[in-house]
Amino acid sequence: MTSQLNVDTIKGKSTAGSITIQGEGSATTNLQQGLCKAWVMQEDGTTVHDSLNQASLTDNGTGNYTITFTNNMNNAVFPVLQQMNPHTSTSSSKTVLHGSRANHENGQGTTYYVLQSGQVATGSHGSAVDRDIGAGIVGDLA
Repeated sequence: MTSQLNVDTIKGKSTAGSITIQGEGSATTNLQQGLCKAWVMQEDGTTVHDSLNQASLTDNGTGNYTITFTNNMNNAVFPVLQQMNPHTSTSSSKTVLHGSRANHENGQGTTYYVLQSGQVATGSHGSAVDRDIGAGIVGDLA
């Protein structure tokens, strides 16, 4: 027999902001902590293909983007989960790799985060490049 539950709000009985659900096997997961709070799929800092909880995207220069939240994070310590379309090529017998990272040196705040993309050639420190980057944010909303 299957059941269907139709509700508009789910709230923890003992703690309003904490609902534990049964995961795989005997593992449990906190529902609020396991949700992605924001994400973006952007192209070269000029086009946002789709997003959640993203107010704006600012192109700070080649391979450097600031993404502003619609709803702020609770604190400035949150993980940025990123992906970038992999590209590999050869130029003058060097392998060129592309990657992205969150820019913690320039700070990440409760209202924004910074993404950077670059390419690294064998034996060099690399350079910034514009690339398609997707990022997701987990943590607590304010």
